[in-house]
Amino acid sequence: MIFATAGHVDHGKTELIKAITGIDTDQLPEEKRRGLSIDLGFAYYRLADGTRLGFVDVPGH
Repeated sequence: MIFATAGHVDHGKTELIKAITGIDTDQLPEEKRRGLSIDLGFAYYRLADGTRLGFVDVPGH
């Protein structure tokens, strides 16, 4: 199952994915410096039953 975030800049999409998966989807130095997503980010989470969930962090508009 794939989940994608979408919405305005600085509304917590990246932090939500990080809270669920433990993965920071902002990887570019510019994203770290500016504190906002520039490129698509990806994270995965495996449920207890083995189901793998995928997350796509879409930059805000």
